[in-house]
Amino acid sequence: MKTNHSTQNYTQRNLPKGARARCVTGTINGIQFSPDGTRLAVASGFGIWIYDAHTGKELDLLTEHKGSVSSIAYSPNGRFLASGGKDSTVRLWDAKRDVHLKSLQANFSDCSVDSVAFQGDRCILASGIENQT
Repeated sequence: MKTNHSTQNYTQRNLPKGARARCVTGTINGIQFSPDGTRLAVASGFGIWIYDAHTGKELDLLTEHKGSVSSIAYSPNGRFLASGGKDSTVRLWDAKRDVHLKSLQANFSDCSVDSVAFQGDRCILASGIENQT
């Protein structure tokens, strides 16, 4: 993914001592390191930003959610990334290739998926919703 000049300036401007870069513009709703520590996923109002955890370089922006991304979680083996959104969906991603694999629609039409979590090595995924009505 190519970053525009203004984003590059923002990521380096007025950093606190010892900081490498500033990630994401806008609201941050969740942040998660991959299990191997090489990637950092950030849930935001724009989508899911994927960064190289060592350099801070932007690797990708995942934008399949229609609206803000509320939560994210890596599977324990690092193979999958799950995300929950204000669009009432849970989305499953291939975490190595940043490819959308599957969407699950919540049973309520007007809800926000506010949390997602994987259970141990079995890769069972759970989600929690807030009904907006």
